[in-house]
Amino acid sequence: MKHSLTGRCLCLMLLVSAYMIVPVYAADVTVGLLAGSNKLGEVEETAYAWAEDNFTTTTLLVDKSGNFKNNGGTALQPEQFAVLWMFYTETNTLPDPFLADATKKTILDYVEAGGGVFLSALALRYVFELDVEDGGDPRVFGPLGKDPPEIGVIPTADGKNHPVFEGFDTSKPVFLTSMQQDGFTSDFFNFGDDPSGTILGTKTRGGGAGGGERPFVEYEVGNGIIITLGHHNGVYTDAKSKEGTNLRNLTANVLNYLGENSAFFAVEPNGKLATTWGDLKAASK
Repeated sequence: MKHSLTGRCLCLMLLVSAYMIVPVYAADVTVGLLAGSNKLGEVEETAYAWAEDNFTTTTLLVDKSGNFKNNGGTALQPEQFAVLWMFYTETNTLPDPFLADATKKTILDYVEAGGGVFLSALALRYVFELDVEDGGDPRVFGPLGKDPPEIGVIPTADGKNHPVFEGFDTSKPVFLTSMQQDGFTSDFFNFGDDPSGTILGTKTRGGGAGGGERPFVEYEVGNGIIITLGHHNGVYTDAKSKEGTNLRNLTANVLNYLGENSAFFAVEPNGKLATTWGDLKAASK
């Protein structure tokens, strides 16, 4: 009996060790696409349609009470998604549901618990609305897109080896925009000191560095991560150019990075029930 129990314990220890250290994953990054109304603008619709083709996504309609529902009206929790992506360009202010205290608390609680959030275009300023960034009020301006194709980011020293730039030559500017596009966006121009997060990329135009805009920033918030991408870098309607491809590839890198580091990333080791990184972290303590 003693030997049998010892053997079972040893097997269990080996199983847990393998489960914790080298699990085999068979789960996609799940992305909640945040919307302030059931009518998206052209650029948002194009961006989210691309995400639907490349990730496991659900469009989440947000109301002023901090509730999240899918298109069918079913209530969902942010923790059901590894990443939340907020992309908005239609007006010079974010939709009212995002600015409601209940919504801000829900999203901030999600991030602090270990979730990942990607804020694009005008949504960059949400770090200010959430009090994650207290260095000033991010600039709001338009248009969203400009040409010629000399708008993008220059990877910083912190960004050059970051997973978000996987597959890119970080010794050169990464151009992300090649066409005019109406819409509003935001960045950290005239912000005073650098934003409090880690700057992954500064603005580039015509091959020259322009550090003032600092559109590509990573914030560690509690156990979670927020990444912003502002300035003229959200033209998902530009689908055929090299710059448009770069924007999509960079976005995919960001969503994968946030998802793989999220406490709510679903993990399904072979032959086991689904769990999340949050469960694994808790079990390892």
